[in-house]
This record gives sequence, structure tokens and C-alpha cells, in this order.
Amino acid sequence: MDSYIDIQILHNPEIASALVMNQLFYQLHLTLVENESPVAVSFPDYHVDADNHRNNTLGNRLRLHGSATALNSLNIQQYLVDISNYALLGEIKPVPDVVQGYAAFVRKHSKSPRDIDRKRQYLLKKAGGEWNDMAEKSLSRFIEKLRCQLPFIHLVSHSSKPAEDGGKNYFHLFINKETGEVQQGKLTKYGLSDVQHRTTVPIF
Repeated sequence: MDSYIDIQILHNPEIASALVMNQLFYQLHLTLVENESPVAVSFPDYHVDADNHRNNTLGNRLRLHGSATALNSLNIQQYLVDISNYALLGEIKPVPDVVQGYAAFVRKHSKSPRDIDRKRQYLLKKAGGEWNDMAEKSLSRFIEKLRCQLPFIHLVSHSSKPAEDGGKNYFHLFINKETGEVQQGKLTKYGLSDVQHRTTVPIF
């Protein structure tokens, strides 16, 4: 991954940058699925505030990493027609010789209400069928861990059943930035690092 492309979301008072990022990421996902290109995604302005999660953000830039050939084969311009007035596509450039480090951008799965019910049933069985303080504390700790405060992309799910009202199912794709050494593993269809076989990208 010796080359990159930056896509900068432009400031627009009529639409939130996060909404543009959602659409941009969705279009990119479709592009990666169609082209099967070995291209990774990063967020140069990614930020997590330990004191106030409301400040957590992916930023307003999305960076694509890969070889010049892989990036060029994406023909990303044709997929950004709908948001061309809200985002600026940069040119393919070589990665700088000196970088700040390397990081893997990984999807962080959050638990669902069904997982809470399963945990409750497990704790009830473990407690001999009678709910007690220990089970209550265990469940509270479990629920607390569910509150993922990482930056996320809001996407439409095409794999799950339609919503009860007949509408679309949406979900939050939480993204964690994990710094580390150079690793060349696998990538998901979102351009993120595989959890088991990490792929890091240069940070600059």
C-alpha cells in the first residue's frame, strides 16, 4: 500500500458532515464489493475523547490506501456523483517516506437486546433459577460494556430482515483505531482491517 487518495468532505451549512460521510462510506463499500480491490480505508482525523464521548469523531476526511493500480481501478469518481457537491476527491499520491506510525481501523461489534436476554437467562440458570444480587451485578456490568462510544458510520443493512414497519434496517458500524506495527493481513468488504488477521495502514 504505497499510494493513497484523500476524499475531503466540504463544509456545507445545509447538510451535516456526518451524513455525507455515511453516504460516502456506503458508496465506497459497494465499490469495494463490486471491484474486489485490495484497498484499505482510514480516517486521518479520527479522534476519541476519553473525557467526553460527544467529541468522538471520524473526522471529515476519508483516506484510501493501496497500490496506484488498485486505487486507479476503483474508478471512484463515478461512484461519488451523488455527493460530488459535498466532497472533494484528491489525486493518487505516493505515501510519504516519513510517517507518524501505523494503525488498524477495525470494526467493533456491539451487543443487541437479544444478547442481553441470553445473558440474563444464563445468569438465572447459573443462580439456580432465583435471581440474586450477584446475578444483578453481573448483568449490570455486561450492559455497561455494551455502551460503545466509538465513532461510527450509520448504514443500511441488506443482510437482515426488513423492519417491522416495512422500512429499512439501519445499524451503527463502530470503528476502532488500534495503533501497532506494520501488518499485512486481510481486509473486510468495508475496507477495514480483519479482526483476526490485522492490516495496518500508515498514519500521516
